Amino acid sequence: MMLSSLRTARLRLDAFTAGDAVELHELFADPDTHTIGSGPFTAFKQTERWIAHRLAAQREHGLCWYALRSSETGRLIGNCGMLAGRTGFEEPEIGYLIQASQRGRGYAGEAAGAVLEQCRAARLTRVWASIRPHNHVSRRIATGLGMHVDRTERDERGDLLFYVINL
Repeated sequence: MMLSSLRTARLRLDAFTAGDAVELHELFADPDTHTIGSGPFTAFKQTERWIAHRLAAQREHGLCWYALRSSETGRLIGNCGMLAGRTGFEEPEIGYLIQASQRGRGYAGEAAGAVLEQCRAARLTRVWASIRPHNHVSRRIATGLGMHVDRTERDERGDLLFYVINL
């Protein structure tokens, strides 16, 4: 079971609640910020469902998805956490998203490092990240965390690299 709250030098990581939906939707509706999956959310209900799925994974499987807030301002600047993803609950997938205006400051790596430490403490043994080959920044973050490419698969959108780390 992952803790519901973590801290780093610059970030507060707190498990999402339904009350975070308005702030999170601002990030998810921004086309410069939400560039993964099918892109920006167009309806507030999408954000509410996203949070509900993360809360269910936390209740049922102990996996946590965190709101990333600046320790200095308390402002929501992104999210990071664990989900079943394409690899299942036994070997969950890490993901992260940082507001476009806050990128390039190392927040994703800082948050993901804290989440991986929590995974170790929760006795998870292996974590994955699925990343598109053109996403060089995310690939650099994964490599910096000690992850390496294990395999490549294809889906309807093209190649997908599966990075892995044994904890």
